[in-house]
Amino acid sequence: MLIEQQNELPLVQTLRQSSEWTEVIAYQHMSASARAHSLTATTLRGPGLIALRPLKFFNHDKTECILVAHLGQNLCGHDGIIHGGMLATLLDEHLAYVTLPNLPNQTGFTANLNVNYRRPVLSNQWIVVRGKLQRLEGRKAWAEAWIETVEDTPQRLTEATALYISPRSEGPRTDF
Repeated sequence: MLIEQQNELPLVQTLRQSSEWTEVIAYQHMSASARAHSLTATTLRGPGLIALRPLKFFNHDKTECILVAHLGQNLCGHDGIIHGGMLATLLDEHLAYVTLPNLPNQTGFTANLNVNYRRPVLSNQWIVVRGKLQRLEGRKAWAEAWIETVEDTPQRLTEATALYISPRSEGPRTDF
């Protein structure tokens, strides 16, 4: 039933028909070990949680990403309202989608994450997470992301900004 709902969402149909967006399989980029130990790829997946693998779309230069997901009733902090830590996790991961592909060695870590909760995110609903790379300077990347409703006129529910930093590549250590 959720798969049919997902495929019938007007946003999903629009993105799949657009030449500006490419659908990728969420978590496909991860190694089997990383996927097995991933909070959102495994631990938070299942009935009442993130029941389906989210749909993920990138623009051509991977500076923007759109994710469509369904959040179940067992992800709540208060009855019927998705936990703020869950939302921060989704936003942090989404911000990585638009920063890491643009950083040296396509890797980095969250140095700073600022989250603003605008409206409650209700459980058992479809959400859209959007992210954009804002600025890139050497090993640093700044981005913004937000969670919104899936309606034709979406409401922004939660938003975040972040700084990601790629580790220095200093070559092999010889000082030990």
